[in-house]
Amino acid sequence: MGEYDVMAEIWIIFFVLVVGQLFIAGILGGRLSRLGSWMMMLVCVVVMHLVSLGSPALLRMVWICSVMLASMKVVVYREWCVGRGLALPWMRWWMFAGLWFGMDPGAFLRRRKVEWRSHAMVGSLCLVGGVVLVWICYLLEVDVVLALFVSMSLAFHFGVLRLMTGFWRMMGYPVRVLFRNPFKMRGFRDFWSKRWNLAYSEMVARAVKRPLTPLLGERGSVFAGFVVSGLLHELAITVPVGAGYGWPTLFFVFHGVCCLMERRSSGLMGLVCGVVLVMGVPVLFGEEFVDEVILPSRDVMGVFNER
Repeated sequence: MGEYDVMAEIWIIFFVLVVGQLFIAGILGGRLSRLGSWMMMLVCVVVMHLVSLGSPALLRMVWICSVMLASMKVVVYREWCVGRGLALPWMRWWMFAGLWFGMDPGAFLRRRKVEWRSHAMVGSLCLVGGVVLVWICYLLEVDVVLALFVSMSLAFHFGVLRLMTGFWRMMGYPVRVLFRNPFKMRGFRDFWSKRWNLAYSEMVARAVKRPLTPLLGERGSVFAGFVVSGLLHELAITVPVGAGYGWPTLFFVFHGVCCLMERRSSGLMGLVCGVVLVMGVPVLFGEEFVDEVILPSRDVMGVFNER
């Protein structure tokens, strides 16, 4: 079997895993058990990992993260439906699950008039600024992980995702901003719960913290959320490159400890959190991930030079 045929099979399996999960969740309308939703995630990620062995790390990361994102939609949808007696209409389920990165199904329950123009403006500026910075990094062959991460994050997290926010709000669905200005953070808890990747923090709050609070208490469930975050980031960062195991988990466990030890939010705590984050980026993204995923992502900008 040729390389082209193998790649085609991987893509087919990828789409089957993603669409299949979303189709099952839509049909069941939240009636899937909690254990069943988590088991579906585990099985699908393992299958995607096994069938993609030997493929480029960048592609493996995209495949595994996409399958995992679909799984998270299933997990969150189950938790959202239970206790509310609600379920999204079929079309809105697919809009939420397949065309939006957020983790609040309720945003697609009803349409209403909401402001969207500022989101479109901010998203456009961040996207252009981020792409320019990544292009400069490519031209200068910058390989400093912090500079590359900031540039790519500006383009995608604050650019593309903010534009998507503006689009859905323009359509009448009151989705929330997923990444908020990190320079205004006032500590570890403020950063992780109100600033960075609110889709992820909402997923952890619904699917991890809430079910575990009766067993572990408030502080124990918060810490458990950081442990689960570390393990999920292992799937996204270390598994695609097959190296650096344990470091993402250590990164999130450390931040979990900092959140529990933090007494109050303040400008000083925000500065401390910022310093810790900057120092932790090389820990989170190991050398192998930088070489096999981040640098190839930077080098995609070479397409502009070819023209």
